[in-house]
Amino acid sequence: MENKYSSNEKSLKQLMQEYVKSPGIRKQYLRVVIKEAWSNEMGPMVVKYTKKMSLNKGIITVTVTSAPLRQELLINKIKIIQMLNSALGEHLVNDLMVL
Repeated sequence: MENKYSSNEKSLKQLMQEYVKSPGIRKQYLRVVIKEAWSNEMGPMVVKYTKKMSLNKGIITVTVTSAPLRQELLINKIKIIQMLNSALGEHLVNDLMVL
């Protein structure tokens, strides 16, 4: 496929990808994308009981208000990590902590 842009022209998609990779923006972007992936993959019932969520050094920490849900999430931890990484399109999540 022929490149229709000269060397200094970029598509909007390329510009947005570069912008999102900048250090200050990436952290905020990941926070939003992970919350969106969590709600899309886990469904409304799990989201209803999810209080807090954060990603730090590849570890997602989720606080839930239901003990049975906490146990269910811990049982399916590996599957959840795989689903989230698949939804994100890159390997960002290494571990899941459910509090």
